[in-house]
Amino acid sequence: MLSPSRLRELRQTLEQCYELEGDQAGSEGSDIPGVRRLCNLIGKGQALEQLAIEPIALDLARRAIGDDMRWQAMNFHDPIPGDPRPHQPLHADRAFFPHCTAYFNVVWAIDEMTVENGATRLVPGSHKKPHPRDALEDPRAPADGEILATCPAGTAIFLHGDLWHGARANRSPSTRRVIHMGYCCPNTAPQYEIADSLTPEIRQRLGVHCALIPAPLTSFPPRKKHDE
Repeated sequence: MLSPSRLRELRQTLEQCYELEGDQAGSEGSDIPGVRRLCNLIGKGQALEQLAIEPIALDLARRAIGDDMRWQAMNFHDPIPGDPRPHQPLHADRAFFPHCTAYFNVVWAIDEMTVENGATRLVPGSHKKPHPRDALEDPRAPADGEILATCPAGTAIFLHGDLWHGARANRSPSTRRVIHMGYCCPNTAPQYEIADSLTPEIRQRLGVHCALIPAPLTSFPPRKKHDE
């Protein structure tokens, strides 16, 4: 999906953001131990803006959600090599958000994902099952039918909001950078304040895509943060 030149631009943008934000990197969202984290990415570089409106991602998200949809989150996730803590229990994204009727997640592989560096685990068909916390004795353990999303850099992985999945620890010496792009129904609160983070210049570039901007957080009841 992403050409080598787009990948280079995204990697450069992400690393510049991470260096610039320093110990505040990822502070808009959840702190995940053992992970280099950035959150609220849509307004942090034109390469990220363009990724948020990638046509095939918008098309597939609308098939899952409907024409009236919003951005819910855009986060960077990079499990630190050799740190076992980023291994997540299997979970389904939609369950984290009260009043959410439809959710769609795109995992953009900024680096190659391999078994060794922590390729995301998925359970195909699980979007038709109860949430893993209600169906599994140990959501951290391998599940029946689980696969690992090994893929080249530049791949997009499209996840139904009820699909069981989980991040894994990186046991290689290299980075395993991904961007998570969440789309949702309009009555789902964004993970953080997206609307107020987008300048008039960004809105002008986005044009008709401004329809994807969610309402301000103050329009929704407070909720707890979660680990993506």
